[in-house]
Amino acid sequence: MNEQDAQVIEIDKFQAKNPLVILGFVENTTLGLLTASYVIEEANLHQIAQIKSVHIPPVTVFVGGKMRPPFRIYSNKEGTIMVITCEVPIDDEGLYEVASALVTWLERISPSEIVVIDGIPEKGLIKERTVYAAAESTNFKKLSDLGVESAGSAIISGIGGALINESLGKKINAVSLMTLTSVDVPDPGAVLSIINVLNKAYKLSIGTEVLEESVKKLQEQTNDIINKFNEIQKEKGQKQTEQSIYG
Repeated sequence: MNEQDAQVIEIDKFQAKNPLVILGFVENTTLGLLTASYVIEEANLHQIAQIKSVHIPPVTVFVGGKMRPPFRIYSNKEGTIMVITCEVPIDDEGLYEVASALVTWLERISPSEIVVIDGIPEKGLIKERTVYAAAESTNFKKLSDLGVESAGSAIISGIGGALINESLGKKINAVSLMTLTSVDVPDPGAVLSIINVLNKAYKLSIGTEVLEESVKKLQEQTNDIINKFNEIQKEKGQKQTEQSIYG
C-alpha cells in the first residue's frame, strides 16, 4: 500500500447475499456511530474486514473485550446485513481515497442498498422526532410510505457523503437517513427513531427494548427536573408574595 492508497483488508471468511449495508460514523453528531454500534450488538454481527489508510488516525479501539482498528466492517452469519463504522474522523484530504476503496469493495459484494446514518445537531431536548431521507425518487417511496420526510435540499458531508458521492453512477443504491439529535444530552430517542425506520423499511427485526427503556428513563429524569424547577419557582413566588404583603 503506497502513501496515497486506502485498502479494505478482509480478516474473516464471509458470504454476501446482496446485504443491506448500514454505515455510521462520527460526523456532526454521534448518531451514526451509536446506531451502528447498537445494530452490531443487537444483531450479533462479527467483524469481517477493516480499512487501512494513512488518512485514518493510527489509533486502537478497545471494544467488545478486544483491541480493534477504528475503521471496521461487520456482517451477520447469513451475509444479509452488514455494518460499516469508524470511531475517528477521516482527514478531509483522504475522504476520496477511503470512499473509493470502500465503494470498489462494495461493488464486489453487490449490496441491496447502502444506508448512511447521520444526525442533525440540535441544542437542548428534542420534543418532536421526524426522520428525514436523502434518496433518489425510486428509493424514497418505501420510506415516504412509513412517514419519513424528504430532506429537501441537503449537503451530506464527511465520509458518509463521500461514499454516497462515489456510489453515484454505479450499481449501488444509496440512501441517507437523518434526524434531529441533541448535542447537549444523551439522545437514545434519535437512535430509536432510526432503528424503527430500518426495521420497517428493510424488514429487519432489531430489538428496541433497550432503547425504549433508555428513552423512558430519560423522560422520567427530565420530568423530575422540570417538576423540581417548577416547585422552586413556586416557592420563590410565594416568598415574594409574603414579602410584599408583610413588607
